[in-house]
Amino acid sequence: MAEFTSKSRWEPNDQGIEYLIDRGRLDRVEASPSTADHLPAESRRHLASAKTLSSTDDTSMAFVACYDAARKALAAILAVQGLRAKAGDGGHTVLLDAVRPQFPDNRRELQRFDWMRTVRNDAEYPDLNSQSLTLDDIAEAQAAATQIVKLAERFRESAK
Repeated sequence: MAEFTSKSRWEPNDQGIEYLIDRGRLDRVEASPSTADHLPAESRRHLASAKTLSSTDDTSMAFVACYDAARKALAAILAVQGLRAKAGDGGHTVLLDAVRPQFPDNRRELQRFDWMRTVRNDAEYPDLNSQSLTLDDIAEAQAAATQIVKLAERFRESAK
C-alpha cells in the first residue's frame, strides 16, 4: 500500500490490527478498491440527506445519516487495507479501534465518531428522560462526519 502523505500521517498499527483479528472483531478480506470508492461516495449522499433532514423536525434521522456517513467512511479505510469489521456486539466500535491509531494526526476528529455512536444509540433506543437532539448536535455531527469522510477519501487516493 502507498504511504499516506496528504495532511495526515498514516501508521499501519499491525500489532493492533492483529489483536483485533485474534479477538474476532475484524476479518481479513480481499482489499476492495471498489468498496473503498463506493462507501465515501455513499457517505457524501448521507451527508446531503442529513442537511435536508435537518430542516425538518426529524432530527434523529438527520443525526443517524451523519453517523452512517462517518461509519461507512471508516469502513472504507479498512476496505483499502483488506479488513472488515465483524458484525455483532461492538461492530461499530471496532471501526474506531482499528482506524484511530493509524492516524495519529487525526485522533481528535476520529474521536468524534465515538460521541456520534453514543448519541446515535441514545436516539435509536431512547430513554424518555433524555434530551432530544438539537440542531447544534446535527451541525456538530455533520462537521465531524465530513472530516472523517475527507480522511477516507484522502487515504483512498493515496493507496491508488
